[in-house]
Amino acid sequence: MIRSLEYSSIKPSTPIILASGSQSRKIMLSEAGIEFNVVVSNTDEDLLKKKISKLPFSEQVIHLAKAKAQSVSMKNKDAIVIGGDQMCVLDNTVFNKPGNKEKAIENLKLLSGKTHFQNSGVCLYLNNNCLWEYSETVELQMHNLAKEEIENYVEIENPINAAGAYKFESLGCNLFSSVKGSSYTVRGMPLLPLLNALRELQIISLK
Repeated sequence: MIRSLEYSSIKPSTPIILASGSQSRKIMLSEAGIEFNVVVSNTDEDLLKKKISKLPFSEQVIHLAKAKAQSVSMKNKDAIVIGGDQMCVLDNTVFNKPGNKEKAIENLKLLSGKTHFQNSGVCLYLNNNCLWEYSETVELQMHNLAKEEIENYVEIENPINAAGAYKFESLGCNLFSSVKGSSYTVRGMPLLPLLNALRELQIISLK
């Protein structure tokens, strides 16, 4: 049977749970047609970050993603749990979600005209066991932005819950002169490697 766009979602062979409240990750999975539920992890990220702070950022995001997925997997038997994490880094300084417009403007002024990196980690858990993990790093070069550009962007898009204080999937892409890597990773999740893993594990299929 050929499915129309009206029935374009993919029903997984095993229920899928996204262990994240990230709007961007939810949108990416939905755009890919994956049926899933959301259960936000209660992991103490700040405590874990202190313990793993000496590791490379590409490893830190994996540790954080796995901690989130595991905490949800423990309470959701026989479900595939997706964990994810992201770190925006400039000169070994992590730019967390700004939380307010003033901090967003401050962060963008620091990133303006410079090269920074988005590190994104993702993993799959089933019954408290890690089935797969992956991390990816993208290099981004930001334009030299005028103060007015930064303030206007923040006022229009309000990126207070975005790592780096920009939303690359929308107006934020205009802030950059070049990007080396996947836009999905910049948005917070290496989507294609994740879909490949779900396919190889026979969790999703277009059959």
